[in-house]
Amino acid sequence: MRISIILLLLLVGCSRLGGVADANVLFQDQFVPGEMGPWLLEGDALGRTSVVNEQLLLDLNAANIMQFVTLPQPTFTDFVLEVDARPLKGDPANSYGVLFRMQDTARFYRFELTGSGTYIFERRNGDGTWTRFVDDWTEHPAIKPGPNAVNRIRIEAVGPLLTAYVNDTLVQQVTDATYAAGQIALDAGTFGDPTMQVAFDNVVVREP
Repeated sequence: MRISIILLLLLVGCSRLGGVADANVLFQDQFVPGEMGPWLLEGDALGRTSVVNEQLLLDLNAANIMQFVTLPQPTFTDFVLEVDARPLKGDPANSYGVLFRMQDTARFYRFELTGSGTYIFERRNGDGTWTRFVDDWTEHPAIKPGPNAVNRIRIEAVGPLLTAYVNDTLVQQVTDATYAAGQIALDAGTFGDPTMQVAFDNVVVREP
């Protein structure tokens, strides 16, 4: 599904619940062939999603677009989400990160990093606007810059308290009660440079 706004949104579905050993783990995936759930991998000339070498890859080939792969079920209310993210190619200003408490393709929270070491934390509203919890893209020393740098993203969502970590370092904490529960997703976005590839691995969702 695509929505033409400032960004192009591509919804892709995925699900995996098998292989959960820890009692407080709600969902996990290491993208191992034969152990993956029914991920719906879609794409076209503008962007695509694939699983290569036990990693989930998002490839973008157009400027000013956003592509994300979502987990339609289960939905999560209070949780801790962790994932390894590694930009492989593209302009350092291009972005990658996670969406959470998604209501649909137009309503969600978004925590995003760039290869230049900046981040944004924001809410996508149903009318097409964004509500930012930080004034602009902001540098943070916890974010490893550059291509092939692995950043471990962690989101803790407990009631209206939303906390974002990178590499086990607190980056920002906000209070917002707009979305109380929803889906999770992994995403990437481009700005002026049309090329972006990012790899995700070791996805875990736990009870808080």
